[in-house]
Amino acid sequence: MNSKTLTEARALAAHEGAAEQEHLWAAILAVHEALEAGGLPGLASIHVERAKAALLRSGGKSAGDYTDAELRAIAVTDGVRVWSQITGTIYKNETVVTDDGDFYICLQQHIKEARLVPGTLEGRTLFRPIREEPKDGGVLDFMWGELVPFGAKRRDPIDGKVYTPIHPEGVTLYEPHYPHLVPSEYKLVEDDDGGGGDGGDDGSPKRWADLPDQHLFNVGDRFTDYGKTYEVLRQFYKQDSYRPPALIDDYYKLVQ
Repeated sequence: MNSKTLTEARALAAHEGAAEQEHLWAAILAVHEALEAGGLPGLASIHVERAKAALLRSGGKSAGDYTDAELRAIAVTDGVRVWSQITGTIYKNETVVTDDGDFYICLQQHIKEARLVPGTLEGRTLFRPIREEPKDGGVLDFMWGELVPFGAKRRDPIDGKVYTPIHPEGVTLYEPHYPHLVPSEYKLVEDDDGGGGDGGDDGSPKRWADLPDQHLFNVGDRFTDYGKTYEVLRQFYKQDSYRPPALIDDYYKLVQ
């Protein structure tokens, strides 16, 4: 048996074993989470990462359940296959690494093909990139198919501006969408001032009645109306028919 066949056989055995013992791995992870919830030290990280890896293989967890940082830690502990050396099946939730050192997690089980390279246009829907966020909170260039976590910053290659996800669960975008095209998902970092982007001289939100018609509301802006404060969820221009509560929880939400 050559090394490539052996590598594939080991991957298959790992997936079959994880499926058979899914309940045990889930129990290990549950014990760890219960200990931490009780204010006690959890299990050793090596056991936690291996349990997460097994649950990914079995289908008990999916790639979307973990951040890129968590997926990278799981891969480092549990091991990965090098994509260029893989033959045969690449399994869902299996992590692979390319020759240039980039990590990807498989989103759909498939047979390896030369044209379905991780990171390429054709391979983009099969592999999600696993990226390492800058430790200093810096900016990364935006990539289609990545899960951008809440608080992370991405530079849009079209307008050159920096954006960050609006929602706590983060966001994944595919072609042809860029951050500047989806104000319901991303907002400009420059506007991320806690709601003062359209504020008064003292930094407080402006009143709806004081703003002119066709005033542009950007995602994250705040305004008040009849003593209530609203936060903008998607970009829009002011017009009478849009006044609260007409578009609440669609174009804006009540925050206080």
